Amino acid sequence: MNNYIYVIGHKHPDSDSICAAITYADLLCHLGKNAVACRQGPLNDETKYILKRFNQENPLLLTDARAMLKDIQLDEPTFIKADETVHHAWHVMLQTQNRSLFVMDDADQLCGICTTSNLAKVRIHPDADLEQLMSTASLDNIARTVGGIIVTKPESFHSNGTIHVITLDGKEMQSFHLKHGICILSSDSDKQRMCIDAGAKLLVITCGQFVDQGVLEYAKDKKCAIIKTDFDTMHTARTITESYSVEEVMTKHIISFRDDEFVDDVAVKMNNSRVRSYPVIDVDGKIIGAVSRYHTRNYRRRQFALVDHSAMNQTINHLDQAEVVAIVDHHHIGDVQTDAPIEYRNHRCGSTCTIVSTLYQENGLLPNAEMSGLLLSAILSDTLNLKSATTTDEDKLTVSWLAERAGIRNVDDYARDMLGASVALTDAAPHDILNRDLKTYEIGKYRFAIGQTNYSHMEEVQKILPNFRKNLEKEQADNKLDLMVMLFTDVMGEGSLFVYYGPLSYVLTDLIQTKFDDHSGFDPNIISRKQQLMPKLSEILKNI
Repeated sequence: MNNYIYVIGHKHPDSDSICAAITYADLLCHLGKNAVACRQGPLNDETKYILKRFNQENPLLLTDARAMLKDIQLDEPTFIKADETVHHAWHVMLQTQNRSLFVMDDADQLCGICTTSNLAKVRIHPDADLEQLMSTASLDNIARTVGGIIVTKPESFHSNGTIHVITLDGKEMQSFHLKHGICILSSDSDKQRMCIDAGAKLLVITCGQFVDQGVLEYAKDKKCAIIKTDFDTMHTARTITESYSVEEVMTKHIISFRDDEFVDDVAVKMNNSRVRSYPVIDVDGKIIGAVSRYHTRNYRRRQFALVDHSAMNQTINHLDQAEVVAIVDHHHIGDVQTDAPIEYRNHRCGSTCTIVSTLYQENGLLPNAEMSGLLLSAILSDTLNLKSATTTDEDKLTVSWLAERAGIRNVDDYARDMLGASVALTDAAPHDILNRDLKTYEIGKYRFAIGQTNYSHMEEVQKILPNFRKNLEKEQADNKLDLMVMLFTDVMGEGSLFVYYGPLSYVLTDLIQTKFDDHSGFDPNIISRKQQLMPKLSEILKNI
């Protein structure tokens, strides 16, 4: 069963989102929790630079919060060979929890499912059906079922499946058709010989009775098998009818599920079947468990810790079908709701990683050099080397001690290298540039989106701008947004170039300092989407 806490940031992850996920997961692990860092999308070049610089693997890609079969408690699978008897299947069935046996062929491949319904039907079969089933029973299986030993065994054995319990004398026996049948009887060599003469294919001698050598030799000559059992005739007659193999009654139309299927999807598929328990198969085709309707109604949901966001439109899909156990964020309080109290940390600062750094200290811990490097990098990224309006004294103090632990002697030089890693514009598609860090908002009846990326040379922005403007206009229309804005921000915090489309484009006229045309402009003072652009834009939209 999965007992992990998935630590995950927002859609279109930036460096703060990824680094916060990795470091907060590291902190939880040090506090005795099983935590794993996740991401909702591809990493930007800046984040890749950071992870490579501090020897970290990419976080797990996770886009759906719903539990999979491999996450929940399943029953242990119970196996039975296809050539095992129905009698043996009953004994195995009574010892298993899920009341379904997974039938395996000689190559250990799943070939059927045997349920209590399959076995119960056997006991109410009409005689004609029972005879047909018994005609398939092997001599070895009959011997195992009646608890006997084979005394004579012809080279080949096949009966018509008719079972006769012989209690009559010789004359009365002649009225029964014993040819090719199975005869159950005890002592009396004469009766045994008469059965053989009548063409019986098998004699089952009960009560441990002696079979004289003459009868044995006669049976061999007539190619009649003999089984001897210590059980009485009534017990033998009752059990022998379950001597045929499981493959004769099993369900051959197999419904199975992969372990990476979502639990609620599996529950829907189960509604169209009456099988009680189903095999669960891993990526290698191995059966790892058995799932029933009970499991799809009673299971532990995935647990999530959200970092760098708390809004439903930025979080992982189907979060409402999971359990949120913690939120660490430096943005506005969003609309994620929980059913119970959680660990919640939110306050004004330039980066979620500033808060995570404080959480290490509050728990009597310090991040190692690699984690310190991630925390430092995220703060520098989110505050544009501490020049953004979002920067606080807490951010500056945190950067100071993290740099020492990470072995970064010159923070400005490192910040320039790191921030410059994300500004490759000419080799990227307009759609990819827009969606590197795109966030969607709703204020009243208006829906709008704001993207942001950095640049180091304005010439690069000017080179891609014609095609980028066409794509931005198209994506604004396709998404039916009232406004879509893109900020190209100087890596060292020297202002932002604005490109925007939508019915509300006119609101940017009074917001930015310099207007180039109806869909672009520049402002040397706006470098923070959250602290500078959003408050002004929100105020304007509320008053329209």
